[in-house]
Amino acid sequence: MSTIILKNTDQKVFEKQEKKAGLRERFAEYWRENSTMILSGMMALNGNTDAYRTYCMLRK
Repeated sequence: MSTIILKNTDQKVFEKQEKKAGLRERFAEYWRENSTMILSGMMALNGNTDAYRTYCMLRK
């Protein structure tokens, strides 16, 4: 959204700046979206559980 101000025939345009998410917020959002896949991968590397079955259970 932009706002235009006219004053003495000078035109100024002010753009609304949206706050960007910081690195911590983006990393937290990444973990929220991909946590089941990451944990299942870690379990598969460990080798003592059925990672695919656990992934399917967590995705329900």
